[in-house]
This record gives sequence, structure tokens and C-alpha cells, in this order.
Amino acid sequence: MNNIKNNYLVSVIIPTHNGKKMGGGLKDAIDSIINQSMGFENIELIIVDDASDDKITPELILEYQSQYPDNIKPIFLDENSGYPGKPRNIGLDHVTSKYVLFLDHDDCYIENGIETLYNAIIKYNSDVIIANHYNKLNGEKILHMKHLKEDIININPLDSQNNFDLLNKYCSGVVWGKIWKTDFIVKNKLKFIENSYNDDGIFYIDVLKHSPQITILPNNVVYIYNVYQQSSCRTHNMDLFNDSIYVTLTRMEHLNDLNFNLDTIFNGLNSLFIIFSNLNSDDKKKAVLKIYKLEKYLEKKFNFKIQPERKEMNILNKAIMQKKFQKAIFISNIYKKLYNSLFIKKLFYKFYLK
Repeated sequence: MNNIKNNYLVSVIIPTHNGKKMGGGLKDAIDSIINQSMGFENIELIIVDDASDDKITPELILEYQSQYPDNIKPIFLDENSGYPGKPRNIGLDHVTSKYVLFLDHDDCYIENGIETLYNAIIKYNSDVIIANHYNKLNGEKILHMKHLKEDIININPLDSQNNFDLLNKYCSGVVWGKIWKTDFIVKNKLKFIENSYNDDGIFYIDVLKHSPQITILPNNVVYIYNVYQQSSCRTHNMDLFNDSIYVTLTRMEHLNDLNFNLDTIFNGLNSLFIIFSNLNSDDKKKAVLKIYKLEKYLEKKFNFKIQPERKEMNILNKAIMQKKFQKAIFISNIYKKLYNSLFIKKLFYKFYLK
């Protein structure tokens, strides 16, 4: 990132590993960048393959690179890191434009999405521009931010508790669907952690700590996030559960010096309870005690008490904190059936989220 040039208006980084597994996968992601309204000649596309072993993914990348040698820059890692953080960091090291975007290999940008983000960051000169996105579930696109009436919101999240809450309540702590000043990332030495599935969640926290100027575009949809019933990168197992525990502690450590109420950024640890509910019975016996110890630790060290905002999560959490572990596991088994119902999932994305 030390050689910022003007050859491209923006750079897009796609980390991938066995990118053909989900839906249209990597091909659809790449096509969504090639077909951008701002013109692909203005885009530097950096694809970092995290040592795919399916053979199809590297071949697909090289095929596209042969068609667009001036724009597509493939990077092939020798060993699989297991997480998206390392490929994203390596991608950042190769960025040569003033602005950078991220794209997951099973999602896509809407045709005018990058142009919308680029025009906004030029106009408002913000460090980060955040736009709206669709959650796509079983072919149905469901809008993410639904209740913000303003067309444009310019804020520094650290100016007030209200700004901090506004940003964290409505804007996902992910790196995609946003455009970033490359200089802002370089100047503040921002890097993704490389040992977690939630690397962008920690990155987002580190961004907040550097008091950025952020512009939110609630009425501009730029990205489609695919929600899959089954996904290798979203499998709810003990690895993901332990990672969620680690991320919670890391985020708290990173935020500890901020003088804000942190409820909106943790959202009652909803994701942790969802992962817990989807574990098998044997794993739940170990995991339920870990949740209890985590909450006791957060309360003692940081004076932070988890208060799930969703009623069913509150019931589950109450049972855990009363040390009624068998009851908590029984409740979680009921939730497991509910959470894996496509009908319930659609209701959640339509009426609960935002």
C-alpha cells in the first residue's frame, strides 16, 4: 500500500478458498466487479486465493486474469491460513489506488454499487462510506437498513454516545459494502487479525478507535449478501463457538478505553447464543459453562453485563446465569429447530433486523 497510483479509481479485494462451493460462488463475485457501471478499466481487482485445494478455483482465477491482464491481479498462497484475515492483509499490501473495497467470494456488488460509493467518498471526503445492502435468502432479497429516513448521515462515531449507537445499531461491523480511504488504513496501521473468522469485526472496532469521519447512505443499496442454509464458512461447531468467545474478549479489550456504553456494539451477544444453540449435545455441555465464565469475567474485569435484546435470548441467558445448565440446553434445543426453519429465518431478516 506504499505505492498509491492513479491508474485505477478503486481497488477491490476478494479473499477466496474453494470459491465454487456456494451458489454461483467466485464466478458471480468476479462478474459483478467486471460489470460495474463505472467501467472495469477503472478497477483494480485483487483476488487472493488461500491455497484452494479444489483445483477449479485457481483455474477460474487464471482464466479471468488471462482475459483481463491489466485489471485482475491474482495472488496464490502456498498454505491455507484457514481464515480470511491473512488474504485480506496480503491484498491490502498490493493495493495501488486511493480507495479500497472488499468483497466476499460468495456475494456480489450491485451494478452501480461501486460507482455510488466512489462518488460519495469523493463528494464527502470521508474516511469510510457505508451503504445499505440486501440479505438474500432462498432467492428473496431483504433490505438491511429499514428505518433510517435520512438520505445522508455524516458522523464521527466518537463525538457522542448517540453517534456511536447510531452507527452500531444500523451498520454491520463488516468490511464489505463500504469504501475506505487507503491512506486512512495505512496511516493508522490497520490490519486484520489472522486467527479468527470474525477478522472484519475486530478491524471495524479498530477503525472506530481512530475517530473516523463516516458517511452513511441508508437509501443506497450497493451489495448483496447471500445467506445460505448450509455454508462451510458458517458451520456452527465448537471451533466457531470458541472463536466467538475469543472475538468477544478481544473486542472488549480493544474498546476498554472508550468512554461509551457498549450495548449496541455487542447486541447482547446474539451470535454467540445462536452458535451455542446449534451445537450438538456433547459440545453444549462444555459450551454452556464457557458462556457462564465469560459473562462473569466481563462483569468483573470490565463492569460489563450482557443483556440480550432479543426476548428468547434473554430467557436462555437467564437460565445460564442461574446455573440451570440442563434447562439452558433444553431451551437451546428448541431454538435450534426454530433458527434452522427457513420461514423463521425470513421473518427474522424482514422484521427483526433493523
